[in-house]
Amino acid sequence: MSQKWSWRPSVMAGFVFAVTACSSPSDVPGADGQSGTPSSNGKNAAVRLIPEAPGARCPQGGTALQTGLDDNGDGALSDDEVEQTSYVCNGSGTQSGGMSLVKLMPEAAGARCASGGTAVLSGVDTNADGLQGDSEVTHTQYLCNGEGEKKGNAYLMKMASEAAGPNCPQGGTAVLGGIDMNVNGQLESNEVTTTQYVCTGSTGASGTEALVKLDAAPAGANCGQGGRAVKSGFDANGDGTLGATEVTNTTFVCNGLTDYPNRGEALVRLDTEPAGANCAYGGTAVKTGFDSNGDGTLGDSEVTTTQFVCSAANFFPTKWASNPRGSYSSGEITNLWVPVSRRLWLYKTSDTSRIKLTVSDIFRVGAGYNGGRGAYSVRMNGSGMGCDAWQYNSNASGWNQDYHFPFANVCLTEQLPKGLYEFEVWSFASGGTNSVGAGTGSALLLAEELDGTKPYAFSKTGVPITTTSTSYVKTNGREVKFLKQSASTLLKVTLADTLSVGYNQNGGWGMVMVRLDGANTSCYTGKYDAQGTGGDFHNPFVMTCILPNVSAAQHTLDVAFSANSGSYVYQGWERSNPLLLVEELPTTGLTHSSTAVDSGNLAGAWAGVEKRYVVHNVSAPGKMVKVTYSDTFRAAAGCNGRWGFFQLYVDYQPTACTSGQYVWNSGTAPQDHHHPANLTCIIPNLTPGPHTFTIWSTTQHSWDGTSCGYNRFGWNRGQNLLLVEDLP
Repeated sequence: MSQKWSWRPSVMAGFVFAVTACSSPSDVPGADGQSGTPSSNGKNAAVRLIPEAPGARCPQGGTALQTGLDDNGDGALSDDEVEQTSYVCNGSGTQSGGMSLVKLMPEAAGARCASGGTAVLSGVDTNADGLQGDSEVTHTQYLCNGEGEKKGNAYLMKMASEAAGPNCPQGGTAVLGGIDMNVNGQLESNEVTTTQYVCTGSTGASGTEALVKLDAAPAGANCGQGGRAVKSGFDANGDGTLGATEVTNTTFVCNGLTDYPNRGEALVRLDTEPAGANCAYGGTAVKTGFDSNGDGTLGDSEVTTTQFVCSAANFFPTKWASNPRGSYSSGEITNLWVPVSRRLWLYKTSDTSRIKLTVSDIFRVGAGYNGGRGAYSVRMNGSGMGCDAWQYNSNASGWNQDYHFPFANVCLTEQLPKGLYEFEVWSFASGGTNSVGAGTGSALLLAEELDGTKPYAFSKTGVPITTTSTSYVKTNGREVKFLKQSASTLLKVTLADTLSVGYNQNGGWGMVMVRLDGANTSCYTGKYDAQGTGGDFHNPFVMTCILPNVSAAQHTLDVAFSANSGSYVYQGWERSNPLLLVEELPTTGLTHSSTAVDSGNLAGAWAGVEKRYVVHNVSAPGKMVKVTYSDTFRAAAGCNGRWGFFQLYVDYQPTACTSGQYVWNSGTAPQDHHHPANLTCIIPNLTPGPHTFTIWSTTQHSWDGTSCGYNRFGWNRGQNLLLVEDLP
């Protein structure tokens, strides 16, 4: 199951409010907000509210809250008296996304404000009447008259971890905001007026890394004597820079006011903030102050305020992602390219990594036709990416046919820039119709980021090639040189290619092997096709193997093939490229069985297949595991037009991770097709402890309970591999 994240609708507005609110240095003149004791000037704190139209500051609109001192004593806050502007945005503060309202009430002299002031009342318009009723007021803060040594209460924000509960079912982060009433530069619990939540668990928006940049602010309306514009936003395109279209908030740190001509130029410093109490996922500390010593830099002793622009939780999965579990049968596909409901998004975290794509499905081409072919294509961001494979079926007697075979493919991207990538499966038919997914309970499209932490090497070279030799012949390309780091690790070898055997024969077969340093290995597979007449089957295939006990040294792996029935073997027909991939894996976090056992004939109801069995210990709650089963499979031998299935069972219970084979032609001839099969599954949310993984088989038809013919596994196969790996 893919990893996903959610940003509740209320959070976006709340975050804009929090980071847009200006923060004044602690020694800037402004409303005290503590004792309210008037100075000799006797200037009063003033507040005004201005509607804020929907835009960058508040996506759903809201209210601009402007504060300052009534310098001219006219009882109103004029434009030149505004010291600070904060924004209360609609949709913030609640899970339902209601409108946030603010109103101002005079505060008489008393315990809260010795010289009187203004009460700032805020809350959510729960009854949607556009008015703030008394019962809707959830927070009250006070701006008090009087001028002490400090003024200009700052709007502060901070991030705190949110445990799993009603606010975030799977936990997340609470974004807290409020006015710094005691002007100590810290957001105290009694100062918090808004809380929003960034929750883990469901699909959300892109661009999770918060970025900040500084631009010069010329003298003008924003800063009378010039200053710095602090711009922030999320890195939506993942290029590591904050583009103009990504800026969602701009605040200004202005040079000294005429009241304080000697305090120096206002400076801003951006420091990286690691993940922790201030920013759960890291971010930037925006530090402001005045250059009192005139050296042009903001020293630690000159910092008067610090605010945090925090990155959010990853809204798209990193390291791996898969399409949601399901069968996703495509229906009939004609000679138009169409998507087939297998889609995922992955956020790539490194510029030097690659993305490995794994497909596990069932594919039929040329239904009701002889000589039909079709394409199974994985696209990246809407375009082809070199992950196309074609399948072809024909027979010498001209019989119409309907063949569903297990389908697998593995592809590797180039070193793409970090950022968000979409992958989706499309298909196309040429002759007859195609169908994708019929007969499978859990079609899989899986993306994994290979970043070098587990060393790997690969080859994507090699053109189509044939041989009639009964001895192994090296194919062109399809060779990897790999420096193994440790003798104790395992080598995982994956070969993805296309294979045809026994051209125009009834019962032709051939073999493909991955060799190590020129020597034969147990990493080989056979293929066989008989349909009552001469045939031509080109089928994409994947073979996965584990090679243990390989020394820590430079090794060469290559591919060889042979023909064993008097006709040629054809490898590499109509695909973007073959792939030979070698990965070095630690022995921890995985369990495998790689015996070489032919199951013999199996028939009837669901039952376990001999020697396809491992016990894997799950280390942590809710762990996701990837299961790879690589073997040969033949279904319903001796029948025409019947299914045979195999399925992964966990703890002796079915998982719906199934694959199958259905073979029919209009000549009604008995069928016998042994093909390589590579089933990949994601099993979610396993409890800690040992779990049993097994492969089961059936020839029974679910619609009538009858059974026909025999299934068989492991014919001419070096490894019937069952591999279970913990996912990060």
